[in-house]
Amino acid sequence: MSSFWALWAAIFTLIFFVLMISVIVKYWRSNHQADQNHTIGSFDGIDEKDAPPPKILFISYAIAFVLSAGYLVLYPGLGEWQGLIDWQQSDDRLSSPNTSLDQQFAPLNDASLAKLAENPEIVASGQILFQTHCAACHRNNAQGQKHFPNLIDQVWLYGGTDEAILHSIAKGRNGAMPGWSEVLRPDEVAKISYYLASLNQRHTDVPEVKVELGKTLFTQYCASCHADGSVANPQLGVPDLSDDIWLHGGSIEEIQHTINYGLNNLMPAFESQLTNNEIRALGAYIRHAEFTQQMKLAELEQKSVERGKYLAYAGDCVACHSAEGGEPFAGGLPFVTPFGTVYSTNITPHASEGIGEYDFDDFRDALVRGKGKKGYLYPAMPYTSYQYLTEQDMLDLWEYMQSITAVSRRNDDNSMMFPSNIRLGLLGWNIVFMDTDPIDYSVPSELIDQIQDVEKWQQGKYWVAGLGHCSECHTPRNIAQALIAERIFQGNLIDGWNAPDITANELFIDGWDEDTLTDFLHTGHSDKGTAFAGMADVVKNSLSLMTREDVESMSYYLLNGDTHNVISKNAAPLQPKGFDETAYQTPIYATYRQTCGACHGDDGKGRPPIAPTLLNNGIIMHSDPFNTIAVTVRGLQPTYIDKDRNFMPMASFEDVLSDKNLAELITFVRSNLGDRHEPVTAEHVKEVRETLEAAGYAGGLHTTPDMYDRRDNTINIK
Repeated sequence: MSSFWALWAAIFTLIFFVLMISVIVKYWRSNHQADQNHTIGSFDGIDEKDAPPPKILFISYAIAFVLSAGYLVLYPGLGEWQGLIDWQQSDDRLSSPNTSLDQQFAPLNDASLAKLAENPEIVASGQILFQTHCAACHRNNAQGQKHFPNLIDQVWLYGGTDEAILHSIAKGRNGAMPGWSEVLRPDEVAKISYYLASLNQRHTDVPEVKVELGKTLFTQYCASCHADGSVANPQLGVPDLSDDIWLHGGSIEEIQHTINYGLNNLMPAFESQLTNNEIRALGAYIRHAEFTQQMKLAELEQKSVERGKYLAYAGDCVACHSAEGGEPFAGGLPFVTPFGTVYSTNITPHASEGIGEYDFDDFRDALVRGKGKKGYLYPAMPYTSYQYLTEQDMLDLWEYMQSITAVSRRNDDNSMMFPSNIRLGLLGWNIVFMDTDPIDYSVPSELIDQIQDVEKWQQGKYWVAGLGHCSECHTPRNIAQALIAERIFQGNLIDGWNAPDITANELFIDGWDEDTLTDFLHTGHSDKGTAFAGMADVVKNSLSLMTREDVESMSYYLLNGDTHNVISKNAAPLQPKGFDETAYQTPIYATYRQTCGACHGDDGKGRPPIAPTLLNNGIIMHSDPFNTIAVTVRGLQPTYIDKDRNFMPMASFEDVLSDKNLAELITFVRSNLGDRHEPVTAEHVKEVRETLEAAGYAGGLHTTPDMYDRRDNTINIK
């Protein structure tokens, strides 16, 4: 600045300073003239009084003027005045990174990023530059966010060599993928997305033929860049589609959006804004952050990680913490409650979107006490059951959760009504409804003579009561959505299905034994029918991945019972005989043959792999006919648990049979094939049908599984 302009700046600064002081002094001297009882004016019925300003206001101004005058005397800022303490701008190290970086680089002979990453000063300078130029997109710790890659996971879109990293910073990158919405039909895009999800070994609940057709389409339209999807091409910035890293979102919906509309990735070039040393310092920080992350992963105990992975399967964590068709553990699954909708959260080790900033104590608090870092958790998270985990199992589970891929999916906002949207209120819920007494593994006195293998029973109880959290679905809840302990395992309505009564008494009467129940839980298939709906997901994501020994212990515990869950002395197993000659001659049998016989067989014994047996079927024999009615009203989609044993979809018969005819048919089937002789009434069918229709689950004639995907997931079912 020239002396002329410096003088003018000093003069105007002093003039404005004096004017401000004058204004305050004027009001101070006239303050005593104010009359708080005098009305200056009225606006919209509100009187404005001539009240005096409080003395604290003038004292604050005086302090501010003194500090300002002191600053102008001590520091430069008043024209060419340098200040009494002779402070220079260069004294601020953050304001002069060029000079400090040049000094830091001067003595170095090895300028590789790995070597620079060992220099704390260069890394610190690189971190400052990263926060200024990169963190807005790649987040503060370089883990990235949707559309902006994770820079510390050793997966590099354009290569991870020093030259590639420095080139990306200096020259930028621009990758494009065309959209295919005008070339491919929606069903073809869907098939390709199913194929891509299958490369990640993710279940998509579609028949294998759709995956194979998707592979054919992928080869035809995508292979020129992506090969078979399992090979990355750093020269073009083409990602490996077989890993679990999805830059632009890995849910089925997001994959289809990417295929339909394409992408235009752009990273700006910084060579005109940053010096070579600054670019290298940035690279050094990124390399240092990458090394730090890999060291953290290397320190995890591998045996503990493997055990933790097994425990995560046992706890079925992925089922709840993944949206339908979404990335594993990334959250987004809605839980509709009478108080609103709560969404499962991202529990991957992403620092800003997941639980990457948790330590073990934070993890344990969330897992067993329902206390997250940002507030108490809703009991849709089964911490009331997970509290029974051993300390070692919690440690192993924590080790595993740190090892999984960090996903940058943001959590959904819950839509809970007042006052349930106040998280602190959940502390009160815990105090009132959560039983924090240690789990009792002693055999109840009434079962001592019945249980021959106590250790097996105790092991089964650990899985069922803890990680298996079976009671969370199969136990009725009170008005506050707390489990009713005295009615454990007596059934509960969830998502338009009855999570059925699985008490020892019900299982005994319905004819389940240890081998059959273990087959059902472990494979989803048994001599007494197959798992469907939510239970099929439990088998698919959890029980099928456990050892048969552990699942067998669960069966042993469930069949033998526990406190509030014993077999009645008067209970006797049902003995369904099947259709006899008398049944074949009844008029209702003709209805059975027309609606059920083609798939389930004229004798009701099933036709693998078309439809399961109805004779001796656990649902047909169950005391509550709700699921039998619901299946006929809403239809049923295949489970896709085992490609060799997947049954065909079952159509809805809501618009085929009247409530009266449907009631007669179900009564006939339950009586002959399930040995249940209590009649199902037309009123009962009507009640179930109207309940399902109101919740959006019933779709009329020959409802297809796709119709359920498009229903309103925010509708609750009574």
